[in-house]
Amino acid sequence: MTAPRLASPLPREAFVREVPSAMRHYEVVFLVHPDQSEQVPGMLQRYRSLIENGSGIVHRNEDWGRRQLAYSINKLHKAHYALLNIECDDATLSALEEAFRFNDAVLRHIIIRRGAPITAMSPMMRDRQEKDAREREQQRLAAERTLAGQAEEGEGQPREEADPDAETDAEAEAEAEAEEAGIGLSDESPDEEDESSSPDDAS
Repeated sequence: MTAPRLASPLPREAFVREVPSAMRHYEVVFLVHPDQSEQVPGMLQRYRSLIENGSGIVHRNEDWGRRQLAYSINKLHKAHYALLNIECDDATLSALEEAFRFNDAVLRHIIIRRGAPITAMSPMMRDRQEKDAREREQQRLAAERTLAGQAEEGEGQPREEADPDAETDAEAEAEAEAEEAGIGLSDESPDEEDESSSPDDAS
């Protein structure tokens, strides 16, 4: 005779342990409409917040800027590229994909599974930084050439000619001063002549 089976006071679900979703590494590239390029920094920030709120990690975050498309998409030949290397669970990844699908500014996106986190700068980002450095150098050289040209134009301009009216006025003043000086001498000369002639008169 077998012993009677006692009913468990707890439901069966209480003995089932929920296994948390594993965190996996992904590389995400998405293309944004070129007319919405100014929204890319805000979009990257929103996606970062979405991943971090789901206990995920963003290992790499790059803005590649506008680049030529290999083929046209919706009659567009350029798009704004962005890259994310993330570590997250399946639920967070699904939420990110949904955010891409419901954003009209996102033309395309691709998600690739990676085996480890990637933090090094990508070749695309390195090319963009080198291009930006070349453009800044060209702008600096152009500004220097412009300043040098302005300086040469300033040196080549003729000096201002003297005003003939001013010279005439100066000459008239000089003549007037000379005449006044001459008058003073003529006033003194008779006295000297009188003094010199007085002995003759006495003789």
